[in-house]
Amino acid sequence: MNSFQIIVLGIFAFFIVAGLAAVSIVKQNAGPQATTIVMWGSVDRGIVDDVIKGTINSNIIRVLYWELPESMLDKELVEALAIGRGPDMLLLPLNLLTRHKNKLQVIPFSAYAERLFKDTFIQEGDLFLSPGGIYALPFLLDPLVMYFNRDLLDEINMALPPKFWDEFISLAKDLTLRDEEDNISRSAVALGEYRNINHAREILAILLMQNGNPIVKKGARGNEAALNKAGASSVLDFYTEFANPRKPVYSWNRSLPSSRNAFLSAKMGVYFGFGSEYENLRKSNPNLNFDLAPFPTPRNANIAITYGKLTGVAILRTSSKKSVGLQVALTLASARGLSFLRAKTGLPPVHRGLLTIKPTDVFGAIMHESAFRARGFLDPDPKVSAEVFKNMIESVTSGRARSREAIQTAQTELQEAM
Repeated sequence: MNSFQIIVLGIFAFFIVAGLAAVSIVKQNAGPQATTIVMWGSVDRGIVDDVIKGTINSNIIRVLYWELPESMLDKELVEALAIGRGPDMLLLPLNLLTRHKNKLQVIPFSAYAERLFKDTFIQEGDLFLSPGGIYALPFLLDPLVMYFNRDLLDEINMALPPKFWDEFISLAKDLTLRDEEDNISRSAVALGEYRNINHAREILAILLMQNGNPIVKKGARGNEAALNKAGASSVLDFYTEFANPRKPVYSWNRSLPSSRNAFLSAKMGVYFGFGSEYENLRKSNPNLNFDLAPFPTPRNANIAITYGKLTGVAILRTSSKKSVGLQVALTLASARGLSFLRAKTGLPPVHRGLLTIKPTDVFGAIMHESAFRARGFLDPDPKVSAEVFKNMIESVTSGRARSREAIQTAQTELQEAM
């Protein structure tokens, strides 16, 4: 080996030693490494990441959030857990709780008292409770509201948007335009069908709940279907009449575009959608003169309720970092964490402490009111219930069954899914 090679090797050796020394010094100064928590969900990644950054010290806990489409979350979770590669935590939609509750680490009441839970979170959050503890801490609420076309309601001299369901009878007569062959060119409201009505299952579900039907109830042996209780057939009759050409309230049929598109094209007076749709509706048609109001209620109802799409923070039983996961859940579902979330989404907080002051803007005020009204049910399986509700509605509108028969069939199918 000549002198030049010796010099070159010496230089390389120096840099290697120096590099190793530098790494050693950095590790010594950095202290213990942050614990990594993997969390899955369908909430927008940008929103969740911002809440995480604003509330969790990344030097201690590093939360990696993966956003999955809502339609894929269920399937991906089952497959990942089957091969031992599931996440530590979930942003769990309430409608998936029944399917996956045996996969969740229940938070004991010794760690979060039941009294504190009920004093802290909105009433719909109680559905996350079990006799032994808490399946998930409420995180995000997206309530069902009523959007209405201001110009169309002014055209028929309607001073205020409908507040009660009986007002939709006159609304359908006054606002719907149809020819002698019953072709509809303008609709008052999209009710009566399933396939081309956005959120048809949720609309009919809350109609049932407004009339005292829980859809699913807690029984001695667990959850039981309760669709055939509390006047369900009369509710189904009311709903499907809006798709019956022989009825004076006829205002919708299966040949029309989706209810959302009909509303955006100013061909429909009232659209039932979620609060999260507000900004997208404005951007989709900047010229549409619309507003929003609380979801309608029966005139004789003791309390006004609406459907709430609720998401909670849950910990997986398979996680090896359950104690750290609990810290993350408590932080995200704290008043501080949910305050960050409200600022990012505009949706109402699920924390009662953040609901003490009512916003003054139109959207915020409706969201605030809807948070107290929000209700839901323990869906055995969203895919199954969607098919059950579709068949229940279409068996009546097609004339295959009367409402009582359709309800009983749906009851049987829903019970089988339990």
